[in-house]
Amino acid sequence: MPEPKIRLFDTHAHFFTNDLKRFPIDVTGAREGEDAVRKRIEADPATAERIFGLWDASGITGGAAVQYNTVYKTDNSYAVEVGDLHPDRLSTVLILSAASPETPARLAALAEGHNVSGLRLFGYPDAAGEYPWLDSPAALNTWEVAAHHGLAMVVMYAPGVPSRPALQRVVALAKRFASTTIALDHCGWPGVEGGTAGTLGPEHAELAHVPNIVFKFTQINLNRFAETGIDAAEFVRRAVNLYGADRVMWGSDYGNTKTLYPEMVAQAIEATSLLDDSERARVLHDNGQRVFGGKR
Repeated sequence: MPEPKIRLFDTHAHFFTNDLKRFPIDVTGAREGEDAVRKRIEADPATAERIFGLWDASGITGGAAVQYNTVYKTDNSYAVEVGDLHPDRLSTVLILSAASPETPARLAALAEGHNVSGLRLFGYPDAAGEYPWLDSPAALNTWEVAAHHGLAMVVMYAPGVPSRPALQRVVALAKRFASTTIALDHCGWPGVEGGTAGTLGPEHAELAHVPNIVFKFTQINLNRFAETGIDAAEFVRRAVNLYGADRVMWGSDYGNTKTLYPEMVAQAIEATSLLDDSERARVLHDNGQRVFGGKR
């Protein structure tokens, strides 16, 4: 359990319910297998009641309900309802297809009528290894709407390895939309093959001088570091040295990653052990609350 004085803000929690009549699911293509996901949803739903109990026991003041693509794809109904019902605890981060011509209007309606703090974009490279879904003409319309409504843009590119083509597009978007905060999920995939010194390579260093790009480290990163012998605390120290303590934040990935929540919190606190008290407070709590605090 964390020390009482350490507060955290969970920028990356996935909510889902086993009330399938009200909130139908779409688990096609689930990495763990469709039957396995269905069984998990039925037996262990990540409802607001469940997650708030975990938060209260672990010193979490609030967080973000990040739309869970595995279960709901781009039907954001449950995440939106959770955010609307509990604005004192969290806000909603949507997932929509940036390339869809319907997305700008959908995004505007959701941003205007609900407790939404961000939009998450996800995709794979094309045959040439590029990521046009980030900044195609259609996608730029979505970025314009998000900027107009003051939403954060959360980017998760696949596969989970460092990609200069993806990150260079993110840099260009950050400069074009200078008032928009862009949060890189899983810290933009640090390298794990070159030890701690190789986690933040040249492609990540190029982001250091773009102040509206922020970095979200999650349990996915911590698990990968443990598997490859990388010291998580040294990584977080390096990230703060490179980007500054105001640009790094924590998120659990609860509801997707299977690590028990108290262990996630303990590992997050340990990963910030080389920071001073002010840096730790910003990384574990203040930065996340500033970006994803929602309409309180």
